[in-house]
Amino acid sequence: MKESYDVIVVGVGVAGATLAYELAKRGIGVLVLEKEKLPRYKCCAGGVTSKAAKLLDFDISEVAEDVIHKVSFTFNLGSPYLGQHSQPLIYTVMRDTFDHFLVQRAQQLGAVLRDGQKVTRIQASGDWIEVSTGDNIFRSRIVAGADGAYSVVARELGMKRRIEYIAGIESEVVVSEEELAKWKSLVQIDLGCILGGYGWVFPKRNHLSIGAGCLASKARHLDRLHRKFLNLLSMGNYTIARSSSHLIPTCTKGMVIWQDKALLLGDAAGLADPLTGEGIYNAILSARLAAPVIENSLMRGKVGLQDYQEAIEEKIMSELRIARTLSKFFIRFPHLAFRMLNQREGVWRTGCYLVLGETDYAAIKESKGGFKGILNRLFRA
Repeated sequence: MKESYDVIVVGVGVAGATLAYELAKRGIGVLVLEKEKLPRYKCCAGGVTSKAAKLLDFDISEVAEDVIHKVSFTFNLGSPYLGQHSQPLIYTVMRDTFDHFLVQRAQQLGAVLRDGQKVTRIQASGDWIEVSTGDNIFRSRIVAGADGAYSVVARELGMKRRIEYIAGIESEVVVSEEELAKWKSLVQIDLGCILGGYGWVFPKRNHLSIGAGCLASKARHLDRLHRKFLNLLSMGNYTIARSSSHLIPTCTKGMVIWQDKALLLGDAAGLADPLTGEGIYNAILSARLAAPVIENSLMRGKVGLQDYQEAIEEKIMSELRIARTLSKFFIRFPHLAFRMLNQREGVWRTGCYLVLGETDYAAIKESKGGFKGILNRLFRA
């Protein structure tokens, strides 16, 4: 006999785990399927912005590796601009620990987790949708794809995605205790070393996460530039404990993220920020927007998920369109962006408000006189 649930969530990253939590909190029967055994490593800088943490109704401090109050910006690793804030800006996490922590919260409320279950087929069958793994067949009224850049849900259901990609390479780097202490509560962002992108250093409890990212179309030399960036950081002797690459999906205009009995969340929907590459905030937000739509559909007894598309358009995609245009400015003129940061204290303040959730891209665009006003400020710098 096939196991039946109200909702099946495929993928137990941030989006999937958060949706499972939100649905279980509403008393909805939810099954979470994950192809890996948990906890599993995931390549990620592991930066949970303050505004992302505020979306969760529980404290994440127990899984935070560090709390960031300072950001050092450099251009070609030259003289830095150091910005500081009294409030926490970012919490750094290891994604294996953080994602597992989130899904355990969902399990405490009744969500069922089946890890080590790779989804191989998804098929509509009458009022149900059947999800097959190597070992089992499950069925549900609704399926949610939270299974990342290569979403099997989107592929199996023929959901054509309009996606562009950011390529990222990251290394977990072990340094001396003295060197690690220098990075306490400090993130570094370099705007010049990586053609068409940026390099970063995020401190963790026992090591540094050091990475580089750029548009996938410009990633031909990314591996070499990443190694160069590592060596130019002057960290003394270091050991690379782990290194891996990944693609970060960002949706383009006209992306449809629902179909009949299915919807997509987080990276599966291409909701990463095209300017920063950050995806955790929109992963959580998309789950919180999806949960009431799913609940209403189940209560009516007739699936209607188009309200989810409308909510995502209003709350997320409108912001992503602005971020995509801004990214074109900063990719083309990173030296001007860095100079503007040095010359205008308000740029750092605005960035803090953005990370804290006290403003958004739309408000920034309006306050600066639109894209023309932002471009004028860049060239005046």
